[in-house]
Amino acid sequence: MKDNTDILKLRIMLAFLNDCGDCTVMGLSRTLGEKHYTVSRAISCLEKEGLISRKTKRRPYLTKAGRDRALFYSERVDTTLAFLLSSGVEVESAKSDGLLWALYNTEDTMRTIKETVKKRRIKDILGSRKQFMGEVLCRNMDDGQYKLPFAIYREDVKDGNNISMANEGFEHPCTLSIVNGSGILQLRYTDMSARSQATGKIMTGHVKYVKYFDSGRYINADKNGDILSIPASSLTFKNIGKGLNRVFHGMVSLKMECTVGEFHMPEATAIFTLFI
Repeated sequence: MKDNTDILKLRIMLAFLNDCGDCTVMGLSRTLGEKHYTVSRAISCLEKEGLISRKTKRRPYLTKAGRDRALFYSERVDTTLAFLLSSGVEVESAKSDGLLWALYNTEDTMRTIKETVKKRRIKDILGSRKQFMGEVLCRNMDDGQYKLPFAIYREDVKDGNNISMANEGFEHPCTLSIVNGSGILQLRYTDMSARSQATGKIMTGHVKYVKYFDSGRYINADKNGDILSIPASSLTFKNIGKGLNRVFHGMVSLKMECTVGEFHMPEATAIFTLFI
C-alpha cells in the first residue's frame, strides 16, 4: 500500500467502522501494518476534521460525521472491489486499487461501475438459462436506471444492410427502468435524416408511431412527449457466450411508420434488439 495520507485515513475509518477489535493507535498500527507515528498523525488529522473523537483517550471512536463518511466509502470500496475481481484482477491488487478508486473516482464513474457490477451479477444469476423472458430479467435485477445499447433491424436485407431507418429515429442508448421488479424500456425520439435518391437533397423525418408484439398481437407503445415506452416483459432474451464475454440478447418484433420530408413510408415490421 502506498504511503498516502488520504488512503491511510480511509483505511483507519474503515477499521473503526468494521470494529477491528483494538482501535487504539498501537492496535491500528499492528492491524494496518503502518508505523505508530504515521497512524497517530492520521488520527489527529481525522480528529481535526471532526471525523474521530478522542474524548475517551484510550479508545477513540468515529463521530456521527465520521461514521457517515466511513459508510459512504465502505459502499464504494465494496462496489469497486466487486468490479475489479469480476474483471479478473488479482485479489491483493483489487484490494489496493479498490481503495484508490473508492477515494478518487467521480460520482459519474462510480455510477457506471455500479451499473456494470449489477449487469454482471444478473449474468451470474441467469447464466444457466439459454432463453428467458424480460419479466424474469427484471425480477432478478436491482431497481434502477440502466443505459443499454440497442439496434433496430429490418426484416429483409437491402443493399447489404438490414439496419432499419428507424434505428436513427431514437437516441442511443436506451434506458431500462426497473421499479419493484418491473421494467420499462424508454427510448427518446430524435429527428432522422436521409438523402433523396431522386433529388440528392437531405430530407429530415421522424418515427410516427410504434407497435410492439406481445401476447399474440401488436400493441401501441405508449408515448409521453418525446419518450417511447415498451414493457420489458415483451422481450425474449437469448443467452450468448460465457464468462465476461456473455451477452444477453433481447428481441421484440415492432411495427412502425416513419415520415421523411413530405413522404409517409408504409408501415413496416422491424426487430428491436437489446444487448446486456
